[in-house]
Amino acid sequence: MIKIKGIKTTLFTLLCSLSANAASLNYFDSRAEKWEFFFTPTMVNSKVLQYDNGAEASINQYSALGFGFGYNLNQHLELSMLFSSASANYTGTRIIDDGSNTPEKFLANMYTSKLDFGFTYNLLSTAFTPYISANLGSTYIDSGIPTGDIGNICWWDPWWGYICSPAALTYTSTAFNYGAGVGLRYDFNRKLYIKGGVAKNYLDLNSSNTPDFTSYQFVFGFMF
Repeated sequence: MIKIKGIKTTLFTLLCSLSANAASLNYFDSRAEKWEFFFTPTMVNSKVLQYDNGAEASINQYSALGFGFGYNLNQHLELSMLFSSASANYTGTRIIDDGSNTPEKFLANMYTSKLDFGFTYNLLSTAFTPYISANLGSTYIDSGIPTGDIGNICWWDPWWGYICSPAALTYTSTAFNYGAGVGLRYDFNRKLYIKGGVAKNYLDLNSSNTPDFTSYQFVFGFMF
């Protein structure tokens, strides 16, 4: 009887030990004072941009891809930097200066790249938490519309070496952008996490044109 009780005690102790180890593995390890590296595929809704005299650009829905890094000051506050780029097709309407302001449609491809500085507040200190975020940065825009000038583009070719050839230059610009968003975050363990959210971003093209874009962002990240 004493032997059976000893076996039961040993089994109970072993089970408690295994449970404690499993709990320690699943227990949320604080994000505080950890760096993060992440990838961010993003989907951006279509948008029509209005300009003077009836000119406009109707941008199709497009996807973007970015990467960045951040630092968690504590379990709630995170500072980050994100670089992303995208290519989008659009239909433009230009107004011909022919005395009758004749509209003319054309198709083009626009390239953009962004550098954003972000602030995130995680509402809870647990592995699963809602969050709110804000960002500001700079967006480079290549409209894909030729300026009429010719420049040189050079590259290294695997067969012919260093090559340069003439290429049509396009209209480009840089604009200030800012925005805010909300979403959900889940930390799988001490290293891996995911986030998903929706954001509204504004692009300051000029004093009278500040379009907003709705984006749906997914984040796959690593903590270290």
